[in-house]
Amino acid sequence: MNDKHHDVFASAFEAIKRARDVAQAIVAIKDAYGVDHVTYHMAHMISGNYDQPFVRTTYPDSWVSRYLQHGYVKVDPVVQEGFVRQLPFEWREVTMTDAALVLMQDALAHGLAMNGYSVPIVDKVGRRALFSLNTSMADEDWTAFVSGEAEHLSELGHRLHRLAVFEVYGEHDPVPRIGPRERECLALAAQGKEYTVIAQLLDLSEHTVRAYLKSARLKLDCSNIPQAVGKAVKLRIISL
Repeated sequence: MNDKHHDVFASAFEAIKRARDVAQAIVAIKDAYGVDHVTYHMAHMISGNYDQPFVRTTYPDSWVSRYLQHGYVKVDPVVQEGFVRQLPFEWREVTMTDAALVLMQDALAHGLAMNGYSVPIVDKVGRRALFSLNTSMADEDWTAFVSGEAEHLSELGHRLHRLAVFEVYGEHDPVPRIGPRERECLALAAQGKEYTVIAQLLDLSEHTVRAYLKSARLKLDCSNIPQAVGKAVKLRIISL
């Protein structure tokens, strides 16, 4: 491993650990790597009865305001693709619609650069987030940067996500760790499937299906399966 790359990564990683919040952490990452801007975006957060995105960025307030006023999040290809992709990607890979081109031209007119790299994050309870860097580096330099730092950037993104979850929820994260089989059983129960049908669909015994659903119900702190399904939907563990 290149010592220079490792030193920069170690510095950024320790800065995230020391940071009081995500806003401070992304500034530290920006400074460590010498990029123009860094953004962290958790798709949705559940806090009480609120369901809203959690976003921290180093972009100037004037651009953030313009971005929101024009509803650019609805056409931003980095956001739209980033929350369905599984692997990190360079922005030049995204599909550019006519609306996206308008966004990009507006960003250029406001002095923002077009080269970027995003790391999609899916945690153990299914929350999705996106960690992105934006730079005015020349294409050749940027390609070399991504090639050398991709693994480190993925680690930093996941460490940043842990900091974000703690910032939002503290020690009381409302989303329990529901296993894949528990999630599958809940999703099918949400569709109105009976135990016997779920067992057939998943190639499990009815006893095993009942055990998975009971386990999920207890983790969700509910007294019955309909309540557990409703809570799982609210917490975005499953979708209807």
